[in-house]
Amino acid sequence: MHMRKLFLGLFTVLGMLAFVPASEAATGKIGFVNVPEIMAKAPQAEAARAELQKEFQPREQKLGELRDQIQKEETDLKRNASAMSAERKKQAETDLMQKENEFNKQLASFRQDFGEKRNQVLQGLQKQISKVILRIAKAGNYDMILSDGVVYASDKINLTNKVLAELKKSAK
Repeated sequence: MHMRKLFLGLFTVLGMLAFVPASEAATGKIGFVNVPEIMAKAPQAEAARAELQKEFQPREQKLGELRDQIQKEETDLKRNASAMSAERKKQAETDLMQKENEFNKQLASFRQDFGEKRNQVLQGLQKQISKVILRIAKAGNYDMILSDGVVYASDKINLTNKVLAELKKSAK
């Protein structure tokens, strides 16, 4: 059933292309942008990473210190458990479990906050990149600019460096 729909769709597209004059099909101007490369190299992306690091590094560092403290107390408990009374050992295990629960709660909150902020920053960056791509497309009279899912694009149609240059200009 799925293959039948696929073939039907393919024949429909081929049928539509048969009615497009060859001269119209040959005049379309196509460009390509490598968005992951832009996201990695754009100064705005670097600034976004620095902003995230500045905001979240102190919390991350505190979580690391808390994790280290819990691991040390766990090691101490294992080492000294045989010398402890049953009541004291149980109290130490309960305290350790409470600290682990608190750590896990703080870690989950950190991850959620970081993810929300990262998505917010990425959306802003993607809007900036899209505006630059649209500006280049209109200025260059492009009919189509491709990004994801392209297996090969020659340097002749690759606009990635042009987009990066525009982003660098606007970052100054």
